[in-house]
Amino acid sequence: MKVSHILSLMIFATLLFSCASVNDSKQTGTIVRDCTGTYLRVGDNQDYLVCNSDILTDKKDGEKVSLVFVYTKECAERDGKIMCMMYHENKGMIRVKSVK
Repeated sequence: MKVSHILSLMIFATLLFSCASVNDSKQTGTIVRDCTGTYLRVGDNQDYLVCNSDILTDKKDGEKVSLVFVYTKECAERDGKIMCMMYHENKGMIRVKSVK
């Protein structure tokens, strides 16, 4: 009887931690565009480069938005594209899942 309780508890804990590891984030910020790309600016001028910026084409520069996104280390949409030589400091890259 105790073994089945321990096993059930272990399965429940595993499921709980696997659900908690989903990396979706929701942030409200401002759209910032320049020749280097499209960014979500949050907090104290912390910019995140939006890889799939086509999802934000109907949003204007300076517009406030609420986004659900995941952090990413790869940005295939930008591979092979020529960008300007300007440097835009950012905290990383994100992939937008939905616009609220």
